[in-house]
Amino acid sequence: MVVSAMAAAALAGCASEQPAGGAGPSGTAETADVSGPPTEDPTQDPPPVACVDWVSFGTPVEAASDAGAVLRATVVEQDGTAWMYGVESQRWLVDVEEVLERPDPPSDRMQAPPELEVSPGEQIVVVSTPQTCSGDAYPEGDPLDPASGLAGGDGTMIVLLSAASEEDEVDGYHLITPYQGVITPAADGALPPEWPAP
Repeated sequence: MVVSAMAAAALAGCASEQPAGGAGPSGTAETADVSGPPTEDPTQDPPPVACVDWVSFGTPVEAASDAGAVLRATVVEQDGTAWMYGVESQRWLVDVEEVLERPDPPSDRMQAPPELEVSPGEQIVVVSTPQTCSGDAYPEGDPLDPASGLAGGDGTMIVLLSAASEEDEVDGYHLITPYQGVITPAADGALPPEWPAP
């Protein structure tokens, strides 16, 4: 699937039209031609890479309301890679410390995505959604990497999950967007009301 870029004005308010379980790209599919990993045949062209225009959320609360699950979690270790939107993406083992209450969606959105069934004490696999379009999956660093500095004092992060769909090319869970899928918890471990200052 090649995803076309849309105007920035179209970013907000598209969440109800996105795949179930969380925010997806705000672009539209023009073709169904997303490929998996490169083949072993050197004569084959590399797989096409989708260029995705992601939904942007004004606050962590808005982002969390569009997630399938809102977790306070600890990243254990990298667990290999997965192909997502034609980009080799990092997969992580994550220990779920707490499942936070998902905020109600804004009144202009018809409904929240279905809630994902994740339990405290569970260990899950999460794919860190790639940025696409940049030539590098994580040009500013992988937000799930413990070295990212996004963990709180106790080592936990707030992770906003979406359920994988056929278009995502991965099984299980992934971050709702590459930019706003991981948040440093507030001092009490809760979802902060605002994004951190740049």
